[in-house]
Amino acid sequence: MKYVVYGLGISGISTAKFLAKNGEEIIATDDNENTLAEDIKKYPELKFAKSDEILFDSQTIVSLAPGIPLYFPKSHKILEICKKTGAILACDIEIFYRKNIEAKFIGITGTNGKSTTTALSGFIFEQLKIPSRIGGNIGTPCFDLLTTYDLRLTTFIFETSSFQLDLLSQTHFKIAALLNITPDHLDRHGSMENYIEAKKRVFRNQTFGDFALIDVDNENSKKVFAELQADKNFKATLVPISTKKIQENGVSLISGNLVSKIGGINLELELKSEFLRGEHNDQNMAFAFAIAYCHMIQQGEYGLEEKIISAIKKFQGLRHRMQIVGKIADVSFINDSKATNAESTEHALKAYENIFWIVGGKAKDGGIENLTPYFKKISKAYLIGEATEKFAKTLEKNSVIFERCGDLKTAFEKALDDTKKSSLTEKNILLSPSCASFDQWKNFEQRGDYFCKLFDELPKS
Repeated sequence: MKYVVYGLGISGISTAKFLAKNGEEIIATDDNENTLAEDIKKYPELKFAKSDEILFDSQTIVSLAPGIPLYFPKSHKILEICKKTGAILACDIEIFYRKNIEAKFIGITGTNGKSTTTALSGFIFEQLKIPSRIGGNIGTPCFDLLTTYDLRLTTFIFETSSFQLDLLSQTHFKIAALLNITPDHLDRHGSMENYIEAKKRVFRNQTFGDFALIDVDNENSKKVFAELQADKNFKATLVPISTKKIQENGVSLISGNLVSKIGGINLELELKSEFLRGEHNDQNMAFAFAIAYCHMIQQGEYGLEEKIISAIKKFQGLRHRMQIVGKIADVSFINDSKATNAESTEHALKAYENIFWIVGGKAKDGGIENLTPYFKKISKAYLIGEATEKFAKTLEKNSVIFERCGDLKTAFEKALDDTKKSSLTEKNILLSPSCASFDQWKNFEQRGDYFCKLFDELPKS
């Protein structure tokens, strides 16, 4: 086989370097000629070419970067190339699977929560001393995960985006989890129906002995559950997950009470976390428990449920996702910079009271209108970035006290000053922007790191 690595981001370079090191015939390319020119200088050990200089044929596997729009707003030229030449379209995860087929693979997807669930699952496996690595869309390229572990004993836990799922064909997840589906990336998929179909691909290739974990509280993922339940050709065991109602043959986490009925074995355990707050994190914990428990069943191991619960309670969460940065006197500081849309911010507003809310950035469609049911929990809002005037109108219309602050530092200082003047108890300074960061920051991580830096610089006594 010949490999073409198309798209030279972090995962593309990782894939190209691995294939070259292992003696494969590989050519690297990118639509951006500036990127291509820079990488030609940076990686002399790799072979590069412009895409129109490459000879594609039926023995070519194309590792396409998930960040490259494939179908919409217009079809990428690689689709026509593959159609004409018989070249196989894939992504790094697909190639990694084919190269390491003796390992075990777990796939986790959903519109929201997949990074926390992936990280939490990896943490549980680590605590239980199960040889495993996490990667994929969570940030670590899969070809950077190869370890000294015996691959036959290693479990790779992959966060998988809809873009990556579109490019999987042979990959077989022994456990696949679908957390939820809400409108997202529709500019890339063209319609909600296409987006749902992409998410369903996480269950492709599952068979007897596999587990398909699906949230049944969300309307769209519940439909996927019903479709697979009605599909006589689908042989994996379906496991419904809920935070609202106890599920037969499933896992439910309601008000700190976890009920598992997987495989007809009834378990009831207390599960509350001081770090993972809110109903969305209840869902993440329920999924992570189910993933670990199903893995134990597949390995023929039982009686480890208390150890799984203990591991979940130790997990302190991911940076920038309702991360409790610290507390000074009666004021908690919460970094939720990953909340780049209103739906993500909703989780934080549900989880806290007496909120001094730092919000704004590059607004997304819909703004913060759907957060109005939670505005009563906001003591004051501090507006930053491009969305200031748009959000000011929404807040003013709903009688929420707010202040235009311009930037994060000003908003942080104003919020801190106001909490000192407030007679409320248990106050919360919350950075949950409901916006992309690109008007003032490189990414949401940089924005969240700055919030943490502002906290770290405060006197603690």
